[in-house]
Amino acid sequence: MGNTMPTVRADRVGKDFYNKKLANRNFSGQKLDHADFRCASLIGANFDDADLSYANFEGANLRNASLVGTRCYRTNFKDACLSMAKFEPKDAFGATFTFACESFDSMQPAKLWWYMWLMMLLRMKAPEEDMELDVIKIIGAERYAGLQQLMVRRIY
Repeated sequence: MGNTMPTVRADRVGKDFYNKKLANRNFSGQKLDHADFRCASLIGANFDDADLSYANFEGANLRNASLVGTRCYRTNFKDACLSMAKFEPKDAFGATFTFACESFDSMQPAKLWWYMWLMMLLRMKAPEEDMELDVIKIIGAERYAGLQQLMVRRIY
């Protein structure tokens, strides 16, 4: 007959945290790329300096978690709660977020990522031209030019 057990990719072995309750767990400095944290309760968890590239946090509760110095490249935060989380990753390009209040309530982003979210507004066509200029004023012309160069390098 054959083996009916699904095979687990080598890069995902030991990284299945699906629906687990892991409050205040310390994941700092760990290599958790491609980890499955879907529906996990990670309240107060520490992910500082961890590699979370391609990790899946869909539906996870990261309330009051710390993500300082993390690598969140293409990390999936769909339907995740990041309320009160300290969000200061060194990379979060390509990350997925759900546009909902609990995703961002009292989140503490690093200055760079706060500005990058403003820069995302400037990728859109503003309803009125002066609205775009208002956002640029908030960012500051010199910082805007630098962030624009950073985005161009990451996008193309």
